[in-house]
Amino acid sequence: MPVAGSASPPPSRSVAGLARAVRGRLGSVRFLMTASGLAFILVVNTLIGYGIVQSRREALDAGERATRDLARMLESQTLRTAFAVDQMLRELSFALDTLPDGTRRDSAGIRDHLRQRRDAFTELADLVVVDADGFALHHSADAPLPTFSLSDRRYFTGPRDGAGQGLYVGAVIDSRVKPGMQIIPFSRRLQNRDGSFGGVLVAMIDPTRLAATLESRDMDRKGGVILALADGTILLDRPQGFGRPVRLTDWPAVWSALATQDEATIRDIVPGPGNGSDSIVSVRRVQGYPFVIVATLPVAAVLVEWRRDTAAWTSIGTVMTIAIALLTAFVVRQHARREEDQARLDRASRRIRGILDSMLDAVVTFDMAGRIVTFNRAAEMMFGVPERQMIGQPIEALIPDARDGANDRDLTALRRDGCAFPVGFTVSDLRLGRRFLRRRPPTLLRSAPCVRTIRASRSASSATMTRRKQQEAKLIASKTQAELANRAKSEFLANMSHELRTPLNAIIGFAEVLDGEFFGTINERQRSCIADIHESGRHLLDIVNAVLDMSKLESGQFDLCEEAVEAHEAVAQCLMMVRDRAAAGGVAIHNEVAAAVAILWVDRRAFKQVILNLLSNSVKFTPSGGGITITAGLEKDRGFALTVADTGIGIPPNFMDDLFQPFRQADNATNRRYEGTGLGLSISKNFVDLHGGTLTCHSTEGAGTSMTVQLPAFRVLDRPAGIGSQTTAPAA
Repeated sequence: MPVAGSASPPPSRSVAGLARAVRGRLGSVRFLMTASGLAFILVVNTLIGYGIVQSRREALDAGERATRDLARMLESQTLRTAFAVDQMLRELSFALDTLPDGTRRDSAGIRDHLRQRRDAFTELADLVVVDADGFALHHSADAPLPTFSLSDRRYFTGPRDGAGQGLYVGAVIDSRVKPGMQIIPFSRRLQNRDGSFGGVLVAMIDPTRLAATLESRDMDRKGGVILALADGTILLDRPQGFGRPVRLTDWPAVWSALATQDEATIRDIVPGPGNGSDSIVSVRRVQGYPFVIVATLPVAAVLVEWRRDTAAWTSIGTVMTIAIALLTAFVVRQHARREEDQARLDRASRRIRGILDSMLDAVVTFDMAGRIVTFNRAAEMMFGVPERQMIGQPIEALIPDARDGANDRDLTALRRDGCAFPVGFTVSDLRLGRRFLRRRPPTLLRSAPCVRTIRASRSASSATMTRRKQQEAKLIASKTQAELANRAKSEFLANMSHELRTPLNAIIGFAEVLDGEFFGTINERQRSCIADIHESGRHLLDIVNAVLDMSKLESGQFDLCEEAVEAHEAVAQCLMMVRDRAAAGGVAIHNEVAAAVAILWVDRRAFKQVILNLLSNSVKFTPSGGGITITAGLEKDRGFALTVADTGIGIPPNFMDDLFQPFRQADNATNRRYEGTGLGLSISKNFVDLHGGTLTCHSTEGAGTSMTVQLPAFRVLDRPAGIGSQTTAPAA
């Protein structure tokens, strides 16, 4: 018992706290995800279990139908056989009464007649005529007529002692005429003209022939059939060797079913060695004859396919359970990470918000649509409006000219009461994120949306604003003049390229006409020359297009047309274009890229233009007797590198900084020895940069130059088997 005066926490408070904790736990997203996964697993396994149970029920129903069909088949065959035997015995009885030799013992005519009737009946083994004293009078067997008495046989005593003249069927007995053979006797009473007993006419049925059709069926190999008399004596049991009971009375379930109905299908243990087998049993009485049909089919045989399907569905259920469990665990884990990231983001947001609120300058951020996103305390004090009223409003509501003009300038702002005042502010872009999307083929860098940040402060004086306005006007005038000059340059390049395209197209067209032999047959040497003319014309046209693209490269509007390119093929095609010029200048070219190196995802024309520009420069600036070496291979980071090294005149050190500038050459004198426009390396540099690669130069004046093109690993689509990394060393 609590001590008087002692304080203890109220139990309702602890219970309420526990209830809140439980509700919070149950209402968490992770708990709901886990519960959903477990429920999905339960539903899937329940459906699979229901399907298994349902398919077992259907399999058992199919087994019952098959058992009933087997019983009906045996019943039909038994009826056909019994009716045929009964009809034959009636006809023989009539024939014996009418034939003169019917009562004469062992008549040859009667024996032949009996043999004919026997041979015409498949299941019949023998026909015997027995007189009133029990001795054989006639028979159809090939053996001599037996002399012993048959009065002890049931097929004789039954018709003799019975009052009726119908068909009598006896139990299976051993034949005395054919040792080792069992028979089923069908007998009929013979009457004298005065109505007294005159003997019996017996048809011996071979049980093996009777069951021949059943043994040829697949059902007989799975189950079994029993043909018995009405008193339970079994006449036929197939297949043999199952150790079933000698009499149906020894099978209580079957005998009980026959006691109440003529047809039934039950499930019971078939008596046999050991504990027997669980089977489906169909029993039938043959109407009009003293026969009982029993067909059995083991449940194990019925459920063979069901067990196989059950194993398959169990495996599927197990795999699906594991897959759902793993997927649920993965989703829960990802959500947990997302919650952790969200918590870190909230902490960072609060920290950034604290920094913004502690700043003395007014800071306003707005999105690409011009809608205000954040508004710090200094901005609230400057503009006289709370943050909650400005979120989502256009930035022009505060500074009408905020999105026009240059950065770092003075503008006029508006307070909430409509009062205008000068402010100086700075606008900067805040990147929310950027990512690479790597695919096959690879895509280029994409930038995520950004918001813009304004830092505003009150201007110091009107003089400061005037001075800034003048500076802005000068900058705008300079910008306009530069744009006009750039436009004039672009128009000049376009006009020049158009003037060059016309004769080039004519050259290419005439080369194609000559190659097509429209003006007569040409030899191989001529065809080779025409091909070189056509290829050179095409390449020159590509160069003209490259000159036209120079303006696009400078403005960043050049679009790459990427495709898969074999590196060694591109090198070989470029070498074909410079080989004659190199041979004329006495320059030896050593190509170490003759075999397959790599498949690249590049712009074919741009890649070939880079290689051709490097080769052309090497041929141009290498004196007679010098050499050029082309090497290529994959680097350690799986990137691609191609090097063109020569033993030419080299590049002066003071020109290295301007090497990749357009229209710049080391020798700018009017009497310079080397021709060219100075665009080759500039265009090559821009092309390589567009592919995400680098173009570097190592040169020693008077000794030679080595130009190396490096492409990132994602530009390499494939590497042929057996090709390893190759290190390219610059020429000394």
